[in-house]
Amino acid sequence: MESRFGTFQGRFTIFEFTLICGMTDCNESVHLASMQFKSMLHGICMSLWRERPTICTEYWVSNWDTTWGQPLGKVPDPAAITGNMDHMYYNWNASFNFYMIHGGTNFGFMNGAEPNAPIVTAYAYGSAIAENGDITPAYTAVRSFIQNISDWPQPPLSIPANNPATNYGQVTLQRIGTNLISTLTQIQEACHQALYPKNFEEIDHGFGYVLYTTTLAKGGKLLSSKWIRDYGYVFVNNVYQGLHNETIVDGVDITLNNWFACGINLTKESIDQLAQSVINENQQERMFPEKAVGLPGVFVGQFVANTLTDTFFDSRGWGKGQLFVNGYNIGRYWPTAGPQ
Repeated sequence: MESRFGTFQGRFTIFEFTLICGMTDCNESVHLASMQFKSMLHGICMSLWRERPTICTEYWVSNWDTTWGQPLGKVPDPAAITGNMDHMYYNWNASFNFYMIHGGTNFGFMNGAEPNAPIVTAYAYGSAIAENGDITPAYTAVRSFIQNISDWPQPPLSIPANNPATNYGQVTLQRIGTNLISTLTQIQEACHQALYPKNFEEIDHGFGYVLYTTTLAKGGKLLSSKWIRDYGYVFVNNVYQGLHNETIVDGVDITLNNWFACGINLTKESIDQLAQSVINENQQERMFPEKAVGLPGVFVGQFVANTLTDTFFDSRGWGKGQLFVNGYNIGRYWPTAGPQ
């Protein structure tokens, strides 16, 4: 339970609380918003703030946010939703706000993160209206509850149809350039040189990708680094070595000096220019060996949408990356970690 107190022009006092419908503990999924819990909470509220309006500003119908590698949040139970609404409305005479009533998408790099991992691309949290605008069982449950309030002045309208969707099938993708490094250097911003690698804030690069380069003073077989906070694609002499989330050479802490940090320009204009360089050229002249398919890179493909409908990107079989459509940064995909 989260509680906050506030005043409006010194006269109108509100007691505000957040009701959590479901929460997952270490053993099983349990409902904290039981009738006993609700009655106890309401008794405390009313004993402290008699004759004050009661507002549930965030009624969580499902679990809180989901991070990469975490199982999907619990699907909300329509019966539990209406039970909580019934108790808040009739027993508490409370106003309440669904969090969330309509799902959304964390476009680009705006998903944010918890201390342990980034938040996934989807921002729905069991909402009554799905991320793509479709109607869910939670929506029909909410609508039914409002419809059964006898004195409600604005009864619900008819349920709209779900948005049409189109399957465009497989889209053939083509690699831009011979390797990721040569491609990214085409759209890199001004580089910053320093003794140690500068972080994103120090080079005024808010989010996205930064290309770090240095010269190894000593060779070896095992490369690691404790300073990579997210993930790093490691290349030695432009040859891909692997994807690392912690990157010392052969277990020896060797300080690597004289770093260059170059932010990557991922604006629509930059992405369009990069993709157009492939689209305008003869496809046969741009073919690359099949073995390059498993290496990280920038890939471009085309499909024609004849009608304005929804469609979905299936990232199964892919690694970790970023999806752009018509130059716009849609968001991250990472099917092996999931969910999206």
